[in-house]
Amino acid sequence: MSPRIFNIMVDAVVREWLQSMFGENVDINDREQVASFVALFYADDGILADRCAIRHQMAIDKLVTLFGRVDLRTNTAKTKCVAFVPGRIRTRLSERAYRQRQRGVETARDWARRRVQCDICYKEMNASSLAQHLEAVHDVFRSKVLDIDLDLSEDRPETTFRAQQHEDGRFYCPVPDCNGTAPTPWAIRRHFAMRHPGDLVHTPDEQYPRCGLCGMQTNPDVLGRGHEETALCRQGQERRTQYAAVAAATKALDIRFTAYGDELERVETFKYLGRLMTHDDNDAQAVKVNLRKARKCWGRVSRVLRSENATSRVCGMFYKATVQAVLLFGAETWNVSTAMLARLEGFHIRAAYRMARTHKPEQTTEGWVYPSSEDVLEETGLHSMEHYIRVRRDTIAAYIVHQPFFYVCRGRERRRGSRPRQFWWDQPMELDGARGTAETEPDFWGGEAFLL
Repeated sequence: MSPRIFNIMVDAVVREWLQSMFGENVDINDREQVASFVALFYADDGILADRCAIRHQMAIDKLVTLFGRVDLRTNTAKTKCVAFVPGRIRTRLSERAYRQRQRGVETARDWARRRVQCDICYKEMNASSLAQHLEAVHDVFRSKVLDIDLDLSEDRPETTFRAQQHEDGRFYCPVPDCNGTAPTPWAIRRHFAMRHPGDLVHTPDEQYPRCGLCGMQTNPDVLGRGHEETALCRQGQERRTQYAAVAAATKALDIRFTAYGDELERVETFKYLGRLMTHDDNDAQAVKVNLRKARKCWGRVSRVLRSENATSRVCGMFYKATVQAVLLFGAETWNVSTAMLARLEGFHIRAAYRMARTHKPEQTTEGWVYPSSEDVLEETGLHSMEHYIRVRRDTIAAYIVHQPFFYVCRGRERRRGSRPRQFWWDQPMELDGARGTAETEPDFWGGEAFLL
């Protein structure tokens, strides 16, 4: 089947599917609806993203049914599910680390410095370096482990504990297997707010309610009289937000989806149109794959350039046209960290050393002497990798914002037989030549329809 005819058929199915999901009077300018539900289709590939698991399963069932009407069956073996969770969530210490800290056995730094062995190459290293070693050497990305003890959902029963003051004057935490101690009732309440946020603690003299913001049990006489403005309350609010994110992510990782009654496989990494997407919003794996491809491409191109004795500037032009296109594929959507940028810059500078003729590394009796990166990039006509990533992002943003297609569509009349529903481009507008102006369309530039 022709790709164009196939796209027309898929477009009809998707339009009918969206209408059945949201009804005739769906408001496509609704920010909340657009942000919570996404449907992207390209040829025979598609992505469905939703924040509601129940609605997501309903959308899958309706979509496969509609495609079945045109004799298109969804391949359940190739269809994968990815539960996206926040990349970095700051939470409390683990139970093991907390016990060691209370007992004074070893500090967190000593625990990170302990010697471990890689289970693939059996090389010994510090425990803090094991994850980076697996990613860089073996291309193994460990799963994100979430603390299920932080599940603060409504299904979790709230337990009330009673703390007694011992002969030494201290309050010992009544939670089983917890070694926490506190010198005052306020301190034991603070301990519960940080270590046991889903439970309550009562002392013989104090039985205080929770603060609605930070969750810590607070004297009612203090609530409403400045407690909400204290640093303790602000930190508690941030901590509760982090705990809620962990609880939501933990539940999301346990949800399964089906199609035709068959359970769809859940993966942590999925490639869509050549772009690797990971469940924890970490693009390190995508950078790793692109670096591997770029090294192979640069190995083939560099041999041809050396055989032709090309100048540094000519080598830089070929490098940008071939190698850099492979290296930065999908960089417009990368969440670039400092470590990822350093790896990209390292490959970029090493390639520039190979292309340079004047500013080249030299080996002396004292070792290797490397010229400055600025001089090497100037000789080869290149910029830093951060500059190229920023240019790519600015280019794609300008392309989206300044598309004349939007203005042309808004000025057209609705064809006979098309949907009577009014989209944002169906509203009348004044055209300035082939495109409109920002003054004539304040609603569009205000951001209501730009989210689409």
